[in-house]
Amino acid sequence: MAKSSDTDAGKSRAALVVVPRVGSPKDASGAAHTIWDRPGYLVRRLHQIHVAMFIEQVADGQVTPIQFGLLSVLMMRPGVDQATIGEEMGLDPANVAEILKRLEDRGLVSRVVDPLNRRRKLCLTTPAGKKFVQRYQQDMQLSQQQLLAPLAPAERRVFLDLLARLVEANNESGRTALRPGGQALDARSKRKKNSV
Repeated sequence: MAKSSDTDAGKSRAALVVVPRVGSPKDASGAAHTIWDRPGYLVRRLHQIHVAMFIEQVADGQVTPIQFGLLSVLMMRPGVDQATIGEEMGLDPANVAEILKRLEDRGLVSRVVDPLNRRRKLCLTTPAGKKFVQRYQQDMQLSQQQLLAPLAPAERRVFLDLLARLVEANNESGRTALRPGGQALDARSKRKKNSV
């Protein structure tokens, strides 16, 4: 058996790639930053934690937070169309359709053609859907309390206020905007400030 040499045509050697080590990025003051200094990363991680807590606490994992939220919207606003649900929750229409289909397949939601506009479908919780929300409402609230438990009561109020301010100020930057009750968040916050 012939030995191959480094110069054999058509053969290549694996090259050792040396990647220079880069220190942590620093700000103007020279302080180092890590991923834990990034608000977007922390928000994403907190969302993951919330979903895990919710799934553990509510309905033995039979429902996601977004599905439960959609059912809750339908309990408050029965007979709304899919586009309105998307605005109420800040969801893309395609996502709304998929969530509704899953809930409909489970018998928790029904969709009917709008008699005034046959191109629209109106969404309703079924009796089983209403019972489901009522049965797990307290568990949902407990999962929210569990998420906020590390904070003192005064800190919880500040945290929720800051979250609401960030969502309102950045609402139009998302793929879809949140419009509770069909109202733009900026208009809502202006009305609130003027009424104080």
